[in-house]
Amino acid sequence: MWTGIVQGTVTSTIKHPSLTKGTMLIVQPIHPLTSKPDGLAQIVVDTLGAGLHQRVLVSGDGLGTQRLLNAGKDCPVRLSIAAILDEFSIQTRNGGAV
Repeated sequence: MWTGIVQGTVTSTIKHPSLTKGTMLIVQPIHPLTSKPDGLAQIVVDTLGAGLHQRVLVSGDGLGTQRLLNAGKDCPVRLSIAAILDEFSIQTRNGGAV
C-alpha cells in the first residue's frame, strides 16, 4: 500500500466490463513524511468516492481489486483506493508523532 493525492479523473468512451463499478482516477504517489511526489502518477480504480486533491491510501493487491469490482481474472486493473485519509499521524521509532 502507498499514499497518494488524487490529481484528476480518467475519461474513456469504452471501458472493460469489470470497470463499470468504479471511477478511474489519476493518483500521484507521495512520500508519507514529506508529502512530496514520489514516483510517477498511476491510474487507480475508486469505489469510495475520492475527490480531487484528497489524500488516499492505494492498494496494489490485484486479487483484492478483482473482488472489490466483482470481476474475473481478466480484470485489467490491480490498483484500487483502500481508504480516503482525512487526517494522518505517523509514529516514529522513538514514539514521537510526525
